[in-house]
Amino acid sequence: MPADRSVQFAVAMFSKHYRQVALAMPGRFSKREFGFMFFDGHGMKRHLGFPNRAQLKNYLVENAPAHAYYSSAYYEKPAAPTMQEKKWLGADLIFDLDADHVKGAENLPYEKMLERVKDEVRRLIDEFILGDLGFDAEEIKIVFSGGRGYHVHISDPSVIRLSSHERREIVDYVTGTDLDIEWIFPKTPIEISKYGDRVNIVYKRRMVKTSDGGWLARIRRGIDSLFVEMEGLEPEERKRRLSKMMEDAGNRMGKKTLDGLYSELYRVDVGVRGIDRMRNEDNFEIFSDDRHLSAFLNFIKRGMALDIAGETDEPVTSDIKRLIRLPSSLHGKTGFQVVQLSREELDGFDPFRDAVSSAFGSEKVNVTLENPLEFCLRDQSFCLDAGKNTVPEFAAVYLVCRRLASVESR
Repeated sequence: MPADRSVQFAVAMFSKHYRQVALAMPGRFSKREFGFMFFDGHGMKRHLGFPNRAQLKNYLVENAPAHAYYSSAYYEKPAAPTMQEKKWLGADLIFDLDADHVKGAENLPYEKMLERVKDEVRRLIDEFILGDLGFDAEEIKIVFSGGRGYHVHISDPSVIRLSSHERREIVDYVTGTDLDIEWIFPKTPIEISKYGDRVNIVYKRRMVKTSDGGWLARIRRGIDSLFVEMEGLEPEERKRRLSKMMEDAGNRMGKKTLDGLYSELYRVDVGVRGIDRMRNEDNFEIFSDDRHLSAFLNFIKRGMALDIAGETDEPVTSDIKRLIRLPSSLHGKTGFQVVQLSREELDGFDPFRDAVSSAFGSEKVNVTLENPLEFCLRDQSFCLDAGKNTVPEFAAVYLVCRRLASVESR
């Protein structure tokens, strides 16, 4: 905060929030460690435990922390001063996704950034957590962090005792880390002739099918989607697109090699185009030149796989003692509430409407902005000039916490 008055305002508003808003307590909260950071910037106070909701609420009202956290882990003695003394009992599995982990989101305006991250969270949940990993929607809790992203909590008994290594394997699956191209497109031995005891065998790669499930199905859907996209392009534009894809995947190809690859995929002088044999005959043996095959396989591994992989913050998911934001607490850098959501609620969730604390009213507050600013909050549009402005209390909290304005007087 740029000024003491702004700090005092934020502390007063946060305390007001904790007095008026019901806390959304995590399960088995008496077994959780709690930690807090304050507006004075003096680091984190942690190794705290609360036996009941009332004591936690009193602490939040009296201290008005800028950030409130609880442990993903359960402990016998959560308030013990060392991790060894706490005696670990297990931990929720948590996926953390924010703008730092979503390609193209980090440089967007804040509103667009949150929209882009939510799209990726939906894909993470639907394709991986509910899809491939098979968790039920009733077993997950989705939490808007109040800042730049979302957390997905899983407290199913099957994951509570997983080690860090086992959780990291889940991350590797979601993110497609170390995909083995020989596993995706295995070479199958085929007998082509036999003479006495001598058998002539050739090895052909099998095209993956959507019925294979998991990553194999994901790769197949990606290939089919790519070919549909390419089909809508003019030949020259299609060739440019193919060249760009190969280059992005690290395939440096001369014009002759690129023309050859394009011809293998799209020529019609052999009756059926290569892409149609791939799609309709599940035939991956369309490449007569090993350079073309190697380039296409490399594109699948280094290009397509990255585009269709899921995203999560690996250190958070693999950490069995992580501190994570407390639902219904406030985020000190935005003033937004940390909101717990169901999968159904996620689709229509708008942080600029639904994460604004109900404790903050419309009382007028005088603020000073260094730069002009336009934004929408609680379905109200604001167009503010640089210098002095008067805004509702709920907007002042947002502006002050985001360091976009300072409080002049109440």
